[in-house]
Amino acid sequence: MPILAANWKMYKTIAEAQAWLDAVADRPALERAEVVVFPPLTTLHALRGRCQRLGLGAQDVGWAEQGAFTGMVSAAQLRDAGCGYALVAHSERRRYACEDDQAAARKIAALWQAGLTPVYCVGEDAAEREAGLGEARLQTQVETVLTALSNELGGRLVIAYEPVWAIGSGAPATPAQASDAAALIRKTVLSRCGAAAAARLSLLYGGSTSPETVRGFMAEPLIDGLLVGSASLDPNSFLAMLEVMVDA
Repeated sequence: MPILAANWKMYKTIAEAQAWLDAVADRPALERAEVVVFPPLTTLHALRGRCQRLGLGAQDVGWAEQGAFTGMVSAAQLRDAGCGYALVAHSERRRYACEDDQAAARKIAALWQAGLTPVYCVGEDAAEREAGLGEARLQTQVETVLTALSNELGGRLVIAYEPVWAIGSGAPATPAQASDAAALIRKTVLSRCGAAAAARLSLLYGGSTSPETVRGFMAEPLIDGLLVGSASLDPNSFLAMLEVMVDA
């Protein structure tokens, strides 16, 4: 089943979030895809009862189980709020909160321990790509996390390839470029962790996606779905993407 995930970032009030769910909640296409929404933390409680046909996720998670960590929210607290997923190390978290691959590994371990599915975001920036270092950057992001988690590989992992140079640009990577990145990621997981871990892995593409680009990405066998940012804010745009995805 394909995956379509909506990352609302720092948008939407509770009322706006509820209106979005009301607009999509009864669509038959929801039965043919794994649809997950990542709303702002302030809306999670209000959306919990409205997400029977959608997965609910958080945009970040704290690595600690509990303690004196002001501003952090633990995986267990997210589960208690109705979450089944959480984003880890999105490029904006890496940029603005200085998160690195080691921190990502700790967060993934915490999510698995709480029974949640991590969506680990990786991707190279424009300078790395222009210098011919894009593949090396991707491999480092994946290998560092897998090495740190070598004794804890027991849960499902979703990896979202989000090239930083494409996010918000209006110019996504091509399906072939996304497929090449997915092949490298899957090969890295297979070589480091074996066939069982690779089989549990789902690979998403994210970065300036739109209803017009969905079919091309979903035609690539190595891409399991999409992580959508700004195009997910409008329920009509998101539904258009969902309809194309399930008919692809």
